[in-house]
Order: sequence, then structure tokens, then C-alpha cells
Amino acid sequence: MTAAVPIENFTDSQKEAIFHKDGPLLVLAGPGSGKTRVITSRIAALIEAGVRPWNICAITFTNKAAEEMRIRVEQSTPAQGVYVSTFHSLCVWILRRYAEQAQLQPNFSILDVKDQQRCMKEAIADCQIDVTNFTPARMLDYISRLKNDLESAEQFEARADDFFSRSAAKAYSRYQQILTKNNALDFDDLLLRTAFLLRDCEDVRLQLSDRFRYLLVDEYQDTNHAQYQIAKGIALAHRNICVTGDPDQSIYRWRGADIENILAFEKDWPEAKVVKLEENFRSTPNILEKADQLIAANTKRKAKSLIATRPKGNEVIIDICEDENKEAHWVAERAEQLIDEGVNPNEIAVFYRVNSMSRTIEEAFVQRQLPYQVVRGVEFYARKEIRDLLAYLKVMVNPQDDIAFIRAVGTHTRGIGKTSLDRLSHFAKIQGLSLLDAGLRAEEIETINRPTRKRLVDFSKMLQALSEETTGDVAPLIEQVFAETGMEQALKVEEDATENISELISAAAEYDQRAEEPNLMDYLQMIALYSDSDAYDAESQRISLMTMHAAKGLEFDHAFIIGLEEGILPHERSLNEAGDDLEEERRLFFVGITRARKTLHVTYARHRVVRGQFIRSTPSQFLYEIGFEGEQDSFDTGWDRIDRYESSAPKPKKKLKIDSKPGQLYQVNQLVEHKKFGLGRVKEYLDLGEDSIVVVKFNTGNTKSLMVKYAKLTVVDG
Repeated sequence: MTAAVPIENFTDSQKEAIFHKDGPLLVLAGPGSGKTRVITSRIAALIEAGVRPWNICAITFTNKAAEEMRIRVEQSTPAQGVYVSTFHSLCVWILRRYAEQAQLQPNFSILDVKDQQRCMKEAIADCQIDVTNFTPARMLDYISRLKNDLESAEQFEARADDFFSRSAAKAYSRYQQILTKNNALDFDDLLLRTAFLLRDCEDVRLQLSDRFRYLLVDEYQDTNHAQYQIAKGIALAHRNICVTGDPDQSIYRWRGADIENILAFEKDWPEAKVVKLEENFRSTPNILEKADQLIAANTKRKAKSLIATRPKGNEVIIDICEDENKEAHWVAERAEQLIDEGVNPNEIAVFYRVNSMSRTIEEAFVQRQLPYQVVRGVEFYARKEIRDLLAYLKVMVNPQDDIAFIRAVGTHTRGIGKTSLDRLSHFAKIQGLSLLDAGLRAEEIETINRPTRKRLVDFSKMLQALSEETTGDVAPLIEQVFAETGMEQALKVEEDATENISELISAAAEYDQRAEEPNLMDYLQMIALYSDSDAYDAESQRISLMTMHAAKGLEFDHAFIIGLEEGILPHERSLNEAGDDLEEERRLFFVGITRARKTLHVTYARHRVVRGQFIRSTPSQFLYEIGFEGEQDSFDTGWDRIDRYESSAPKPKKKLKIDSKPGQLYQVNQLVEHKKFGLGRVKEYLDLGEDSIVVVKFNTGNTKSLMVKYAKLTVVDG
């Protein structure tokens, strides 16, 4: 054995995983168990054992994780050619390579979320479906689940047997027609079309199986049905599939992930070897003890322990705060103390269940002048000026992308109005042309006035000329497009927008340095598959604020998890659903806990304003599962509990009957109706002046504490 894989640096279980060569392998890798190091060392060991690098394919879930794995592979072996990718990037590679067999054009666009919504809105309108009940967001979510389950529009339409499903089937079918016309795929299509290609084209499947004779899939617990079928299809001929993951960290059920894929691995591959990585090299025993206590309450898991390798550290602290503002200031104060003690801000993180919870934390950090970054990377690419500039680039790569063409035309005033674009679209439809090709022939459209026809021709010729320069470095091309399209001139007085474009150009320059053969199509693909976790900057010298979903795969010396309240974590949706949702919420908290290396603080607020409603909170049941002993109450009521402890909040002056509106009294036992919660009876009123609260027990069984000024209750009886 050469020094490339130093045996003495691994535990016995890690060695088992690294040096297993042929046949299926399931690696159950607990948090902090050195999983990525094991995968990259396994790749090096395979190469040492005679496997050619280009016959190895390693798949993970985020661009950042894939990039980290590439770097580690390069460090662990001098051999070049290992294919390291995300699932979606692999699918793009396959679909471009086998475009003809997949009945695609290889320069297809990948639609972002906003463009998907635009296409679905058009589909709903074309089908004359009521947009009130069938919103674009709802339809896209529904169709996404169908695609992840590998159900095509035709298959779904054949089984649709009620009003909702028949309407959804029409929208699904029309949506796909619009995508086809634009030579475009959405994120789910990348998986669906690849899975169908492997299923229907045996020669393609065997070619891919021969190319990737050793398949390694990371985070296998997060695969959906389509990803499961893709991995199985590639590995079926040689059966050299190694999957790593942890059922206890499966947190993406809401987007189609199926925990059964990892739980049933041995049924799919009966000869599979199973290795458990239980030693934790990240967290102190104090933190791991809480994580173990918590996750033991789940039933859908494979039994394993978290074995600490670090010395005992600080106890996990559960902090009770009066409200979300005091919670935020407490976190800010403690973070400031850590920085004053010499802790690098990079090593501090605040986790929360939903993005909206960052607001009070940000305000507290601003007041104390603490450096921070909110890890919500996709928002940068959702900014108007960024999407405007990207629209030009998309048309340059895919001239059939009418969605991008329309956006590019409208980036700034050109004297081309909506009426002219509608007439151009009509001409394009009759002639069977893309909008770009129709624009080149705009002089033929007599319903458009002559000056506008010339502008359309000039605009289309400009795009056509730019389209000839899509290979090579991307950053200078973006600068050229920004200047020649008139965007730079149009945005010269908008300083923030111009700075954002500069940031985009800088990011493209970094891509140019990393890419072996930089080109615009590859760059647009990278942006299209960008995720929140990809935005995390480990060298920012700033405290990180992020959801626990975004925190997956990261680790910090000091972590704060805020909002441990029923209805927040676990989320309110899980409280009324089957146990699967509650178990996933518990796994999410488990992921948050196990991000911390040295210290962990968990908070809950006794009061919180949620969607304008003043809520008296119930501590999360998860707190008691990790040993919390104070202020226990029933977990059945979610946010509805009325606390019986002394509060530092303003004391109610007295209970009384009040006017919500002139002449309208709220009285105890009065029947009232709320737009969202339905009918209920008034139980109590707390006079807090402008912030007065009315307590209502609704017929659902839930009791809500509502701010009067936001409640908008209607009295049903006197």
C-alpha cells in the first residue's frame, strides 16, 4: 500500500469502507465521522487497486460539496479524470451528451424558479383554469412531486379522475409544451428525462455503466425516487455502488427525498456490505449526548451511536428569553463576548427553522456592529439586474429561449412596447419561429410600425452577433454584453445595481480560473443549479446566519439554535400530520445540534410575534427530549398555551370588555370568527394598551392569543 492512503490515520470501520473494492457497499456515516475523507480516500484506494480514474463517478448534493470533494481527490491521488458532480449536473452532462436519444437539443436552457412560475402562469391561462384555486406555485409544487416520482404528463393525464387532477393534468401538459417550445427544462426535468433515458435506451445505460464502473453516491438518505432510479440504472450492470449517508439526517422529504431508499438498500442489493462510521471527530461529548437523546425518539432509522473522540466540553445551554427581541439581543451579546475572547466570527453561527427569523437577529447584530452574513445565496441571482443580464446570456446560448428574449427586450427603454411584442409573438407562432428569428424578420410584420420594426431587427441582430462568442472566458463576455446592450448606460445612476453586476463579473472570473474549458453554457448551468449552501463563505470573517436546512454539511465551533417552540420547531405543519413529518423535524434539530463543535446554545422565547399575531409560546417538545426540565406543558396546543409563570412583559391592567371597532364588544364566551382559524369563543382579554390581546379558543381545539389590532375578528353573536 502506498502513502496515498495512510492506513494508520483511519479507524477500523473507516478502513473497511475505504478498502472494500467490488460489490455494493452501504456506509452509515454519523455526523462528524469523517465521511468526505473516507469517500475521497476510497477513490484513491480504488485507483491504487487498478481502477482507471475515468471509470469512477462520485455524486453529492451541492456544488460546494462537489467542489470540496474534487479538491480532496486531487490532494489524495495524483491521478486525474475522476468524475465528481451533483446529481443535477450529472444529468445535464448526460442529456447534452445523449441529446438525440433523449429527444432534446443539446443547448437547452435550465429555467430558474421565476421563469418556471412564468411558464406555469401562461399554461394555466391557456387552459382557462381558475388561477385562484390553481396558483402557479401550487401547480409547480404538485407537478414537481409527480416528476420526482417519474410520472410524465401523459401518464398523469391517463389516471386523472377528479376535477383537481384533471385540471392539474391539463396545466402539466401545457406547461411541458411551453418548455419544449423554448428548448428548456426545469430542475425536475433534468432528473426525469435522465431516468427515462436510462430506462428506455439500453445502449445508453450500458455505455454509462461501462464509463462509470464504480459509482459513489453521497447523502443517499436525501435521494428522491428519480435519483434512486438513476443511480440504480448506472450501477445495475456492474453492481459496484457505494452509498454513504445517515437516515438520522434525512431532512428533505418536503422536496421528494425518500428515506426508504437508504433504509431498504440491503433489499435492493442483498449482497451489500454494511459499515457503520460511529466515531465523531467534530463535537464534544456534551453535544453528542443531547443529539443521541433526541434522535432516539425516532423510529425510522438504523440504530447506531455517536461515539465521541474529543474531550468533555461545556454543557449545552438552553436559554429562556422573554420575546424574540430579547432572544436576538442575548445571542448578539454572547456572540460579541466570543469575538472579544478571540473567537474568529467565521466560527460562530446562528440557525433557525425559517428564513424570516433572521430579521431580529440581524437588527441586534447591526446595533452591536457585529459582522455577519445571511446564507441565502439564491437571492443574489434573483435580483432584477442580475436576471436581466442573464437573460441576454441565455438567448445567446439558446436562441429558442423566448422567455429570456422577452426579458432581455424589456431590460430598459428601447421603444419596443408590449403591443409590438404581442404582434411579434403572433408572427412567430404563425411562422413556427423563435422570437429571435422572428425579430430578424420583423420588417415583414406590417402590423408593427416601421421605426419599431427596425428596433426589433437591430436588437435581434445584436443578440445574434453576441451569440457567436459563447466559448472561452465568461467574465469578459459578460462585461461586453453589459456594455453593448445598453444596460451599463441604463444603470449608471443605480449604484447598488451596478455593484451587483460587478459582483457577478467577479464571480464569473473565479469560474474562469477554475474551469478547464470555460464556456457560457457551462457557466449558466452552474448558476441554474446554485443553492443556498453554495453561498456560504468560510473566509468571510463574519458570523453566519442560516436555516438548519442550509447548515447541512457545515460545522462551527460555536452554534446558536433559536426558536425551539411548538409550531416553529417542530413546524406547525408537522403537528397535525402523520409521524413522518414530526420525525423529520426531529432530524432537522439533530442536524442543527451536530453542526456545533465546542459550544451549543438553544433558545426559546416565551412570546413571539408571528405573522402579526402576538403568541405566547410553548417550549418545543424536542427541548424535553434533550433533558430540559423547566416550564413543561402539554404539547397538543402548539402556539396556543397561556403561560402560568411570571413574565417580565407588561402586566395586564385588568380584564375587561373592549371595543375592537366602535360599537363592537368582545366578551367572554362570545362567538367570533377569524378568516383563517374559523369560529371560536373569546376566553380572555389582556389590556396592554396598543398591544392588547384577545384570547380565543377556536372550534379546531386550538387556543390563539391574538393582537387586537391585527386580529380582524368578526363577532358572530352578541
